[in-house]
Amino acid sequence: MSTQAATALDFGGIVLPPGAEVLGVLDERGIDQLYAVVVAVEPDTVDSLLADSGFTKALQPGRQVFLPPVPGFDPDRGTDIASAQDALPAGRVRPAKVTREVLVDRGDPDRPVVHLWLFTT
Repeated sequence: MSTQAATALDFGGIVLPPGAEVLGVLDERGIDQLYAVVVAVEPDTVDSLLADSGFTKALQPGRQVFLPPVPGFDPDRGTDIASAQDALPAGRVRPAKVTREVLVDRGDPDRPVVHLWLFTT
């Protein structure tokens, strides 16, 4: 895994399950920080990724996220999607609140793709 991917995942408190593969990372900095990460996972590990990462909201079928995707990975082309949003509070680990958007594309049931957007506001 690249240093950029590791930094992005740490920033958002994301814990990848065994066998996960980071497919791409987008890093945009300005007044706020935005990371977008695309990860392929085993079909039975989506729930563990969310639970181990401390997501507090359940996935909602069909919801779409309107943030810039990682180039080459357009989540709007997904055929079986669900998404959710939550936030990590500022504290010892992070100086500012981090909002987390997750969109899971199960269009290929043998290899779900998880899109993550991790950003300060």
